[in-house]
Amino acid sequence: MNKQHDYKFIEGDFSVEEAKMLLMSLINSKVNFHNLNSFSDYARFNKDIEKTNKRISELNVTQDEILKMMEEADVKGKKIKIKSTISIELI
Repeated sequence: MNKQHDYKFIEGDFSVEEAKMLLMSLINSKVNFHNLNSFSDYARFNKDIEKTNKRISELNVTQDEILKMMEEADVKGKKIKIKSTISIELI
C-alpha cells in the first residue's frame, strides 16, 4: 500500500478579492492553530515554543508577500490562478 496520498486542495482561477480571502483565511487558520497549540503546550507542560513562534513568523512573512502580490495583480487587472495539493504520508 502506498504510504503517501496526494489530494487536490485548491485549483482554479479567482478574482483578486476571492484569492485574497481564500489565502488569508488559510494562513490565519494556520496561525491560530499554532497559537492555540503553543499556548496549550506552554501552559500545560511548560514546553519550549520557540519552534512554533518561528513558524508563526514565517507564516506572517508569507502573508505579507501574498498581499503584495495581490496588490500588484489588482493594479494590473489580473486574475489569480491557485493550485494546491496536500500530500499526506503515513510515517
